[in-house]
Parts: sequence; C-alpha cells; structure tokens
Amino acid sequence: MKKKDTLFLVGFLLIAVGLFMFFKSTRVSSWGFMRMWGGVSTGGIIISLILLDVILYVATQSKLTKILFPILVGMLVLSIILGTRISFQGSVIDIFLMLVPAAIGAGLIIKALFTKEKE
Repeated sequence: MKKKDTLFLVGFLLIAVGLFMFFKSTRVSSWGFMRMWGGVSTGGIIISLILLDVILYVATQSKLTKILFPILVGMLVLSIILGTRISFQGSVIDIFLMLVPAAIGAGLIIKALFTKEKE
C-alpha cells in the first residue's frame, strides 16, 4: 500500500471516529415546523403554498409557478432546519477533544490529496 493511500485511509478513519464521538454526545429535538407569528406554524403555510403552486402549474404551466416551486421547497427545508434544536452533552473541552481527531483526519486527507508520489 502506498504512503498516500495509507494517509488517506488513516485520515478517513480519524474523521469517522471523531464524528462518531461528537454525534454520540449530541441530542437533537424538533419543535416541529418553525413557529414565528404568534404560534402559527410557518411550515403548514408553506406546504399549503406548495400545493397551491403545484395545482396552478398543472392548470396553467406558467413560468412563475416553475420559479416559485424551488423557492417554496427551500423555504420549507429552512423552516424544518430552524425548528430543530441541537444540544451538546458535556463541556467545551469534551467537545474540543471529540473534534480533534476529525481535524487531524481532515489534515491527513488534505496532505494525501496534495502529495505527489515519486515513480
């Protein structure tokens, strides 16, 4: 096995171990869709707008509905992301020690990608 391949494999394993430890100490809870306006679910409004957009596209095949669809889907994804709460268990030092192997692994992968093998 070449040195470049070994660096890449070790880097990948370090990233996997570091991220596994990091995500193991992470707790994710969802608030549902983001609630912005007095407890009204913005996700429900966006889903209604997406359905209306699809109905209008089938009926009229307008360019405006083609443009609005990806925008509305993006807003829905953003609403779901903003409604998610992520909390970490442990101290800042614990989180730092979990991310160190991932950072070293990323460095090894970058080194493996930019080194040239002698023939």
